[in-house]
Amino acid sequence: MLLKFVLLVGVTAELFESLGEEAPVVLKRDKKASSISIFDEEKNLTSGILKEERDEFVSIYGNEYGYPEKFGSGEAFDKFVYRELGVRLNGDAYLDWAGSALYTQQQIDDMAHDLKTHVYGNPHSLSSSATLSTDAVESARLQILEFLGASESEYEVIFTRSCTDSLRLVADAFPWQKDMSEFRYLVQNHNSVLGIRDVARSHGAHASAVEAIEVDSWLHYIQNEQIPFLKSDELNDKALHLFAYPGEENFAGEMFPMDWAAQIIRARKEKTNPLSNWRVLIDAAKLAAAHPINLTQTPVDFLTMSFYKLFGAPTGVGALIARKETAEELTKCYWGGGSVTVAGAGRDQDDDIRVLKSRICERFEDGTVSFLGIAALKHGFKALAHVGGPRAIEIHTEALSSYLDDRLRALKHTNGQSVVLVYGPDDRGHARGPVVNFNLLDRHGNILSHIDVMQAAADHGIHVRAGVECNPGAGYSNLGLPPSAVQKLATDDSLLGCGAGPAFVSCKAHELLPTQHVSEVHFGYDGGDSVQGCDASFLSDEALDISLPTGSIRASLGYLTTYDDVDKLIRFVQTNFLF
Repeated sequence: MLLKFVLLVGVTAELFESLGEEAPVVLKRDKKASSISIFDEEKNLTSGILKEERDEFVSIYGNEYGYPEKFGSGEAFDKFVYRELGVRLNGDAYLDWAGSALYTQQQIDDMAHDLKTHVYGNPHSLSSSATLSTDAVESARLQILEFLGASESEYEVIFTRSCTDSLRLVADAFPWQKDMSEFRYLVQNHNSVLGIRDVARSHGAHASAVEAIEVDSWLHYIQNEQIPFLKSDELNDKALHLFAYPGEENFAGEMFPMDWAAQIIRARKEKTNPLSNWRVLIDAAKLAAAHPINLTQTPVDFLTMSFYKLFGAPTGVGALIARKETAEELTKCYWGGGSVTVAGAGRDQDDDIRVLKSRICERFEDGTVSFLGIAALKHGFKALAHVGGPRAIEIHTEALSSYLDDRLRALKHTNGQSVVLVYGPDDRGHARGPVVNFNLLDRHGNILSHIDVMQAAADHGIHVRAGVECNPGAGYSNLGLPPSAVQKLATDDSLLGCGAGPAFVSCKAHELLPTQHVSEVHFGYDGGDSVQGCDASFLSDEALDISLPTGSIRASLGYLTTYDDVDKLIRFVQTNFLF
């Protein structure tokens, strides 16, 4: 595979001045004067949008955009979204669905009506209010299993506070064995998965990061009884190991095969297969929001999710979906109210006792579950069902993200230089979720500060995310940052995280990482004039300092994203950054 190098440099006002040009001026947002697109119910048209471009979009994606089977037309869908979100958004374009989905007006009305007309009490009782909460919790478990195509006889739903909390639960309860167990994880995992490695190491287990191509090789070699892969396959065959990966990574939306997990689980039928001691965890926080999941067809051991990522509200409710036979292997140290049937205060040896509940979900749900939040989940699932469910959402969001990707890639400065550098897989045959991750370039191919672009977007009413989105593996790999640059960031006291800066970090040219996903080569000297027409030979220059971006801009789409949202981002870039 051809590997291409990316050298990136920050552009400041001083640099523009050194090039004999004025720095781009980004106007502050003026709501009264903006051409924000708001659906006009009386005229049944969209203002501020060039009709020709919308017509072109409809001609290509008209059968995919706006859930035609439910709404009949894109215009009817736009009207529905305006009714559900428009007043609160006040003309803004919300493109941070990977950060959080938005709740609908109907959801909140239904939740309020539910709370106004029922009394929910602590479920650890036999009162009518407690029984109502218990019934709501149990009903929610079944609805989640149905949503995931999972059998009640095979899986348990353990309620947690979030996807992160679910991951922590697995990390704390996994039966690590010193010097024998291994935690293996895909490089592109979220920070919340990476945190498991420290827990594993604290128990004396091994931890190693792998690339997708290595996973394919590992599974191929093991299943064909060829060479072992990494040290753990030669370790004590009684120890259990954990492999973790995201169904869809949250930086650029790259998707990974659910079948990896299924292959490992199927291998357990042969006790002598080295894969039989491996357990698989899939972080589905991003995947579940826009793609169908069927755990009957592609089983997993553990799957984690947060429900606000799916439908906005409630927050503070997540779930660990655990395969029952695997969950029985988990160990438990801390225990709290609700997870035990009998407990003593420890007044003497006989009284120093606790008996965990036999039902798996109750055993791991310490304390009182968030019964009001759990009771509200049904209203969120109703909102998703209203547009047609996961498969319909996948079709809708894929149409919009493909359009946005194409339009951004096509933008050119007057000299022919690309305006937008898109990260992630650019091969449409490669599975990618509804995310377009990018940086903006000046007319000389130098990269602009993602922090400045995020602020400018916010000033124009566009909600996007900047940074590496808590995914250093996917982010730094796409940006080309070598480990030495990451180490330098770790010692930078000005680094605040979450896209707050600094926007650039310097490293030596010869240390740059190759990236597979960028179609152009961008390079320049830190603080100096742009260098054009050079080949990659200068990458061997050990004295040359290069300035690299510490992040990028992520536009993530969701089930209620409209054409107008995407169009507003495109026009924002055209108006403010095209020269």
